[in-house]
Amino acid sequence: MTIHDVARVAGVSHQTVSNVLNGRNRVGAAARQRVHAAIDELGYRRHAGAASLRTRRAGRLAYPLGPAERGPSNTILLEYLQALTAAAARHGQHLVLTEDDPAGALRLVRAGEVDGVVLTNVVAGDPRVTVLAAAGVPFACFGRTGPDRPQCWVDVDNQAGTVAITERLVARGHRRIAFLGYAPQGGWDVEREAGYRAAMGSARLTPRVSTPDPEGPQAARAIARLLDGARRPTAVVTGSDVLAAAVCAAATLRGLELTAAPAEAGALAVTGFDGSVVGRLLAPALTTVAIPLAEIAERVIRRVLAEIDGPTDGPGEVLAPEILAGATG
Repeated sequence: MTIHDVARVAGVSHQTVSNVLNGRNRVGAAARQRVHAAIDELGYRRHAGAASLRTRRAGRLAYPLGPAERGPSNTILLEYLQALTAAAARHGQHLVLTEDDPAGALRLVRAGEVDGVVLTNVVAGDPRVTVLAAAGVPFACFGRTGPDRPQCWVDVDNQAGTVAITERLVARGHRRIAFLGYAPQGGWDVEREAGYRAAMGSARLTPRVSTPDPEGPQAARAIARLLDGARRPTAVVTGSDVLAAAVCAAATLRGLELTAAPAEAGALAVTGFDGSVVGRLLAPALTTVAIPLAEIAERVIRRVLAEIDGPTDGPGEVLAPEILAGATG
């Protein structure tokens, strides 16, 4: 199977297919969608070796594996890595896992071992972005880089997600709604808390925020304080599905019913954020905010390939999350 077969099914020229596979921005959105649909229909996979000979490129992208991806609680980034690997393969690329060291990734690019770098869990002022940008290395990010490199990132609208999930609880009649998040690092964690605070402010409700270190005993103590206090909340908005699972487990141990409806005693509503496998395994089903991982991965790969072709312009992309309605909120 060749790109000519893909072109025939998509109703475009083989050059258009080539442009899409190489992440070039010269193809319109409608034609690009037809090409991707044809690739999926035919199960086409680009021959990386042949492409490398033609382009003198490695056909590989570095993925620095940081502490966040290695953490036992961060299953969502592992799911994103799977989506990113699949997106890279659709474009004839392979991911190379490296240590979370921008200097190491820089050496790989200069040695011709990889063509660019894909970063995850990026925040404004991220030192990895500073190093790679200063060296002129092509890269793209999941997470916002800030105003210095706006063309290189894709992100989910974290604030809008927690606004929507909190408003959902308010609409169901909840008034004592707490937020359990993460110790602020300046990125998605801050945005999710901001969304909760905005929704509570709009409803003229008093916010109650706890942001412990999720990897240590602080999280368990914070949950205990929420559930064992005299004024226990009727609902808890959490910053991740992992935190939501911890709250659900603690509530069950205390004999609380997990339900979306507010109650003065004996019940608790809980919501998550991520749409991860952790949330999908819970019973009753978790109500959560789902991140469009596959779409983010696809757009990150397109952006890094476009950067490899030459510096690009344009703003970063913010994708809307989706509420997955379960039984807990």
